[in-house]
Amino acid sequence: MFTTDNAGKLRIGICDDSQADLERIRQAFCKSAEKLGEKDISLYLYRNGKSLCRDCQIHGFSLVFLDWEMPKLNGFDLAGKLYMENPRLKIVFVSNHENVVFDAWEYTPLWFVRKSALERDMMKALRKYFEMTVKTQLRYRMPDGFGLRDVRLDSILYAECSRHTIMVHMMDQTLLQLYGSLKSLEAEWGRYGFLRVHKNYLVNVKYIVETGVRTVRLSDGTELDMGKNRRKRIAEQIKQQKEGED
Repeated sequence: MFTTDNAGKLRIGICDDSQADLERIRQAFCKSAEKLGEKDISLYLYRNGKSLCRDCQIHGFSLVFLDWEMPKLNGFDLAGKLYMENPRLKIVFVSNHENVVFDAWEYTPLWFVRKSALERDMMKALRKYFEMTVKTQLRYRMPDGFGLRDVRLDSILYAECSRHTIMVHMMDQTLLQLYGSLKSLEAEWGRYGFLRVHKNYLVNVKYIVETGVRTVRLSDGTELDMGKNRRKRIAEQIKQQKEGED
């Protein structure tokens, strides 16, 4: 069962203007994901690119499937808009026409899925995605009320420290509370793409979209203070980590 509202789940968007094809893609995705043992996923389905583009920042999609042929905003134009907002987003094009494969590579897609070979190509696309992103899908156990919960590291925007209390800000806007030091968390999460941008903030590089003079802006619009004299070092670290994932 793939739902849409559980914190810590991997969020994936699918867009196709045909309701019948949208359902076929959804079924192929679910079948392939279950075979790969990946069930902790939230799917969001769209009939037009405008809606997906609007929600991409809200939900923090890691992967999207785009129909190449859609009215008003086709898959290529939509991919361009999405990449402007999040250059690290993984995109898979879906089409009835195999000859568009060569045109699609201009947009550096993760994979290309033919509707004539939907299940076979979908399995290849998902294998490729999970092989590339296995590090960021590591689970981390955190206190939640009176118990513990597992969350994916790539669903965390940033951690904020105040005295000995750490508030962990999730992509779905929920908050988790830890006790300890940001220094120890930095030592633990640093290898998975988290950077200390300020004495009070540990940020997931994946969601940094702009580095200003004294602030960093995240994909959800949040602006965080950046420590004095840290800008150059942070920009270099961001570049190194992003190049390492390409």
